[in-house]
Amino acid sequence: MKQDHLVTQAARTAPAKRETIRRIVSAARQEFAIKGLADARIEVIAQNAGVTKQLIYHYFKGKTELFACVLDESSDDTMSRLVALDLDHLSPIEAVRAFLGHMFDQFHVNPSLGALAQEGIRFHGSHATPHARFPDLAPLLERKLKVILARGAENGDFKPGVDASLLFTAAGLLTTGVFTSPYLVSVLSGLNPDAPADVETWRNYAVDFVISAISPRAAGHTSQCPLPTRRMDLADEPRLQYKLA
Repeated sequence: MKQDHLVTQAARTAPAKRETIRRIVSAARQEFAIKGLADARIEVIAQNAGVTKQLIYHYFKGKTELFACVLDESSDDTMSRLVALDLDHLSPIEAVRAFLGHMFDQFHVNPSLGALAQEGIRFHGSHATPHARFPDLAPLLERKLKVILARGAENGDFKPGVDASLLFTAAGLLTTGVFTSPYLVSVLSGLNPDAPADVETWRNYAVDFVISAISPRAAGHTSQCPLPTRRMDLADEPRLQYKLA
């Protein structure tokens, strides 16, 4: 009887624990996205999650481990959605367009992803993250692209021998660049990463650029996406002054 009671209690505790951790990670995601790892505060995360600081430290060793969990959860969700895409019914060109468009749209509808990606680059440069899901999911996406590329090479849409791993890496960096490197995009292209029309211009141009790069007719391809004639005036940008010794 006592054993049955313990089993029932454990069954009730597990969902409650998962929900608590979910609230903590959700609150931490927003805090880290806004303030970054260095300036984020566990007190604020606890308050927004509706828990105590002590409970956060019960589940996570510290702020760094919590941040690593946020990065892992975010990349897991983003890449799992890409893996789950059904693209077999589309032509190879439209399949690549849909794949890249979906990657872009996830960052577009969830602005915290761009901020977390920027912070994550700095974090991974100085921290080991052995439990990250990203390395596990990346090969699944590469295989997905390989199938599409093979279909495209067979029917003449794509050049043969395109490396799926390099394509996924380059296309990912380019397509999401307006979110992960907004300042660079703004300065060099004149696009405003906060303006919906400019963001859409980047989306269309990036996707067209990738498809052009793998097309056997690349030399004759020109994007139909209009680029802004305006360029940011760099005269107002602050410059570092160097003194020779």
